[in-house]
Amino acid sequence: MSLPVILGINLAILVVLGLIARFVQSDPTSKGGFNFNYTTSDLVILAVIGALAGVINTGMGNIWYAANTISPIYGAALQGTFMWAYLLAYFLVRKSGSMLFIGLVEAAMEVLLGNQAGVQTLGWGLAQGLGAEVVMLFCNYGKFGWLVFGLAGAAASQFGTLWSFVLYSWSSLQDYLIAAPINVISGFIFSGLLGWWLGKTVERTGLLRTTRRE
Repeated sequence: MSLPVILGINLAILVVLGLIARFVQSDPTSKGGFNFNYTTSDLVILAVIGALAGVINTGMGNIWYAANTISPIYGAALQGTFMWAYLLAYFLVRKSGSMLFIGLVEAAMEVLLGNQAGVQTLGWGLAQGLGAEVVMLFCNYGKFGWLVFGLAGAAASQFGTLWSFVLYSWSSLQDYLIAAPINVISGFIFSGLLGWWLGKTVERTGLLRTTRRE
């Protein structure tokens, strides 16, 4: 099983998820477009969420490693639990690149806290952050409904397995393909929907209006 094959499979999945996100109805929406005008409050929010996620994901990572020693299928079921903070941060800050930023920050925190993969943990943060960003890019960063967030979480979960494949030299294409829909469902629920729900919960407090892009 070669890297180009796995990369092609993952890119195809990203495109499908992105196209679904582009054409589904998803309210609320905004005018969209790229926005890298991060404020100080944006950066503080991202730093806090990234640090918190790093602590939580370090513990979850140990469970994920144990699950994978039993079967990649069990690991796939847990794969989606790592990216909720990416979607939460994007919901609150609503800036392009925020999910990738969070991915790298929380992965760096995991490195500091002793993730078994060491500095290579950053590869997951990069891959997962890119997966979520691609789906939102298909929407021109203009949709903020639960379904689009679920699709972004699914994309982050699945695309993260690209780095797992590289890092651990997985060899069974059949096992990888069997795990793929489980990764997608896990990411949809535990990252996308959970991140969206947490964002809505914080939004109701009214404390973050100044971070919102019109």
